[in-house]
Amino acid sequence: MSRPHEDRERHTLVDHRPGGSSAAFTVGSWLAVGVARVKAERNDACIAAYETLVEKAGTSNVHAGPAVVFSSDNGRRVVAMVGVRGHDGFRHLAAAWDDHHRSEQHRAIAESLSFALYEVAAGIGAADIDPASHDVYVYERLERPVPRASELFSSLGAETGFRGATVFNGDGATVTVILSRFAHLAAYDAFRTGRAAVNALGSAGESGDASFAVHARKTIALPAPHT
Repeated sequence: MSRPHEDRERHTLVDHRPGGSSAAFTVGSWLAVGVARVKAERNDACIAAYETLVEKAGTSNVHAGPAVVFSSDNGRRVVAMVGVRGHDGFRHLAAAWDDHHRSEQHRAIAESLSFALYEVAAGIGAADIDPASHDVYVYERLERPVPRASELFSSLGAETGFRGATVFNGDGATVTVILSRFAHLAAYDAFRTGRAAVNALGSAGESGDASFAVHARKTIALPAPHT
């Protein structure tokens, strides 16, 4: 298990050990979401880079809020979700990340990057993110608004293996991200290929390589961002 190390550039203590408390994002809050596509052998380095960036954002004038760093089950994606103060906070965070490791280290680690602002539209069921959970989380990005996504998930019962979901609307409402939580991957697959899900969300994978199972590598309990 890795130990905390000191970033000598900013003298910031960064703890790269996995884990953390269960976290949830409240409806109406804003999140900066970074997704990095990486080679499997660079996965751990990308996770560490994102954790460092999040810790620095929490101790700077960005005033970043609670954050989660995910890794895809196949080791090819790393996702960071960071609470921000709307558009202004997002701009400050993007500038801060560019000033630090994002330009110097992270781009050398990742094959491709995306960075976007989202608003939490709905939380259904057990929508918290728990690094200790054995449930399966699935991240899916849809290239269109899905205004009734919360109704789709609210209709699911526990017998389907559904635990909870969080729906995020992209800035301008042209993109939807859904972080769903199921007891196991087969339960998610059965849901996602069912008629109701296909009617509401479209066929799985139609938006390209944008749906993948993830686990919460680390939650970082920064103070809630000031509004």
